[in-house]
Amino acid sequence: MTTQETLREIEELQRRCEDYDGISLKLNWNSLRSEPGSGGAVWFYTYEEGLLAGFIGLYSFGSEVEVCGMVRPGYRRRGIFTSLWEQAHKQIIRKKAKSILLNAPAASKSAAGFLKTLPLELNHAEYQMKWDHKKAEERSAFENKILPDDMVILRPARADEKRLLAVLDSKGFNTSLEEAVEMYDELDGESSNEHIIIELDGQPVGKMRLWTEHHETWIYAFTVDEKMRGRGIGRSALIQTILRERRSGNGINLEVALDNPNALGLYESCGFVITNKQDYYRYIG
Repeated sequence: MTTQETLREIEELQRRCEDYDGISLKLNWNSLRSEPGSGGAVWFYTYEEGLLAGFIGLYSFGSEVEVCGMVRPGYRRRGIFTSLWEQAHKQIIRKKAKSILLNAPAASKSAAGFLKTLPLELNHAEYQMKWDHKKAEERSAFENKILPDDMVILRPARADEKRLLAVLDSKGFNTSLEEAVEMYDELDGESSNEHIIIELDGQPVGKMRLWTEHHETWIYAFTVDEKMRGRGIGRSALIQTILRERRSGNGINLEVALDNPNALGLYESCGFVITNKQDYYRYIG
């Protein structure tokens, strides 16, 4: 079986699990589809009775590894995921990752049962949000901009600006510069990513990363320099992105940490609504 055929089976399994459980799984498809050796995901899977029954993916972000997986309804409670986790854990040890995060939808009862068997602590949680035209109209989202679009400019990052992106990430998300640079090295092989620089008066003051597939765009790593916040730069950049993606016929999605109420308030005021909640547990074994 080819890699593409396996990926199609993983997609089918994801749809089956999401429909059955009423959840949204975060499988990082941009990493899954990356070419081998380009920093993409590593995954393990198993078949039962000719069907893809279980899957687990490992996603490296600098020295941290995120883990997410699933088991087909009707094949659970057979030890399938435990076996996949044991294989994945050996791979993580070989990679000498400094940190392991297990990601699970907050509403997944089957995930909750498995997570209780491991030495974990809750690290953080995120809301997944989707832009809603009616909510944007209710909140007059496009009428409350503080800065005009001709002052806040969005442009593609140049190839020589990887360090600038890493510096903005490091300051915005409280990570080390070394880890941020390493992450961008890994993202280099993912052509579906679009790195955007946000400028004010010709000076870079923020950035975001866009990823689009099947007419759905996700906004990741959206940050504005802390010294420049409170001036409407983030709102202007967000609204410009919404308008651009709407013209392309794309839905607009993003993620926000629960402990970031300022960002959550901005997104809600621009018309985003919460669709799912994802929990991240740190492995302490």
